[in-house]
Amino acid sequence: MHNAFMNVKYKIAVRRGRCVQVMLEGTDKWISTGCVNKKDAVLWIESKIRNDYGTLQKLKHDGFRLKKEKNRNIQVQFDGSSKWLSTGYRDELNATLWAQAKLRERRQNDVTLRVYSEGFYTRTDEMSFRARNIRKNKKYTDNYYAAMNGRLQNYVLPVFGDVNLSRLDHLIIDDWFVTLKSKFSSKPLSSDSKNKILFCLSFILTEAVRVGLLDENPCDKVESIAARSNPREAFSPQEMKIMFPPNDKQAVWVWGELKWACYFQILKCTGFRPGEVAGLRRDNYYPDLGGIYTTHTVESSKRQIVQRIKTTNKGKEYKIGLLSDQCMRLLDEYLKTISDTEEYLFKVNGDYVTTFASNKHFVTYAERAGVEMEGRTQYCLRHTFQTAIAGEIDKNAVEELMGHTKYRQDYDHRDGRRRLQQLQNLRNTLKEII
Repeated sequence: MHNAFMNVKYKIAVRRGRCVQVMLEGTDKWISTGCVNKKDAVLWIESKIRNDYGTLQKLKHDGFRLKKEKNRNIQVQFDGSSKWLSTGYRDELNATLWAQAKLRERRQNDVTLRVYSEGFYTRTDEMSFRARNIRKNKKYTDNYYAAMNGRLQNYVLPVFGDVNLSRLDHLIIDDWFVTLKSKFSSKPLSSDSKNKILFCLSFILTEAVRVGLLDENPCDKVESIAARSNPREAFSPQEMKIMFPPNDKQAVWVWGELKWACYFQILKCTGFRPGEVAGLRRDNYYPDLGGIYTTHTVESSKRQIVQRIKTTNKGKEYKIGLLSDQCMRLLDEYLKTISDTEEYLFKVNGDYVTTFASNKHFVTYAERAGVEMEGRTQYCLRHTFQTAIAGEIDKNAVEELMGHTKYRQDYDHRDGRRRLQQLQNLRNTLKEII
């Protein structure tokens, strides 16, 4: 005979005056079923096989599914989760009752993403996401939290706001993630923008796991998109010639007006961060020494000056840069056009220039000049600057000009030919050695 559920074969022995006995396939031992008639004995055998060999009468239930593995307690997987939990029972009845009770408890505690995420990126109390980051020495800027909250409001909540946390599934999230389009233009978002929106949702769900509202974060199973182009790559020498022609009039034409020509010329010459250029004052400019020196920057999210360079408090506490002759000529002309009482060099409609505004201008006018900008930003000028000076001057000088406390290899985009050219003066020395 054999079992209909697991195809496990067995033999039955019926002896007068004794309980029916059974020998399961793979054993050489007869065991008592405790049953005096064959029909009851078969039911007993099939129940034992289900428990010992991992078979269950009903696998799928409303809100969860069960599984049984040999010599283990029955496990449960709730809808919306890929994690299996032990029920603590080996018999199907008690395992099912435990799972149903656990499901009721989960549903009572379940909330929508909109309710749970309220104030997630804007709160500053001791239990907030921001406060915990600070305690872990993750000192992100106000601009970072404002950007994350914008992604939450513009892209995440319109789709998932009214969905209960337990119903968020990695397949649904993945389908939404890869098809994201700009709220403002309906064009497909860049890979980098999509990834940031996914991270925005993932941080929230990670916290839901931490407080016990979820067993796991479904975003962990959604693979981020490999960016088609590195947004922090360096511009080529040919592209730099297009954006920064040697003729002053052409240089102004490229950027639309003298103010912006000066703004981006400074980025080009110094490798400053955009906020550091936006916060430059008159007294930061030293024309007799051909350079600029500053200890502050503009925090874009609040449109205000902060007395530090990088808002994460990493790196040096000041920035210093040397300007080209062309940059100084343009800057001297620009200073004649603004009021002597105006302390700051760059303002738009009386307000500080934000990183978003300057980058929008940069991308628009660089593309107008003929440079392909997909996936690239004004920050690429900082990478271009280090790439240009790397290997040409001492590394300590590179760190000084970049405002780094150590050499950052990720800003160095020199190709193989350039590196070999810079080592040519070692050829004769190496010939004698090797």
